[in-house]
Amino acid sequence: MRLEKYLVNCGLGSRRVIIEEVKNGNITVNGEIVYDERIDIEKEDVILYREKFLKEKELKYYALYKTSGYITAMKDDNRPTVVELLPSWFPKESFFPIGRLDRDTEGLLIFTNDGDLNQKMTQPKSKVEKTYLVELFFSIKDEDIKKLELGVEINGHKCLPAKVEKVNEQAILLTIVEGKFHQVKRMMRSINNKVKYLKRMTFGKMELGNLKEGELMEILLEDLI
Repeated sequence: MRLEKYLVNCGLGSRRVIIEEVKNGNITVNGEIVYDERIDIEKEDVILYREKFLKEKELKYYALYKTSGYITAMKDDNRPTVVELLPSWFPKESFFPIGRLDRDTEGLLIFTNDGDLNQKMTQPKSKVEKTYLVELFFSIKDEDIKKLELGVEINGHKCLPAKVEKVNEQAILLTIVEGKFHQVKRMMRSINNKVKYLKRMTFGKMELGNLKEGELMEILLEDLI
């Protein structure tokens, strides 16, 4: 196993944090300071962080029904965050959300302490599907749906083709595999429409299902991928 992956599994921090800690000489392997997080380690090796033993954590996964009005962040000095929706027993210091939902968007949000899964589900090359219920201010035309299915352009970026299921004249189920900033809203603007209400219904294999607003539920890795 690579040292970097081991340190991620121990919950030391993000890859960026780990690279910095290794660079600063805070990691030793069998008593020797190492400066390269890419080295391979063995099960019997003794890994210390600032002279303290590290232990691999148990990986866990949770689904939250995020309500509107909260930003997807673990800390913010000025605005309410999704942390306020989590129960008091939840180990907030070692978990993080996968991806983001806008402040005024509700629906499925995944929390985990699995850094590898976070990377896998958010990297564009993984093409993990996310489905949104999109309610619109104006009726959506058949030609607009066709444009979305072919891939619209937003700010010079050609979106990958989307899947669209028409719910009624002013609502669709939109499935995308990217996660650009405000992507769904910008896609709707590209067809001269505007989002009135937005809810994420699925992320990977996981569905919002019967979760109630603000409810948190532990799930399995196989529920996601």
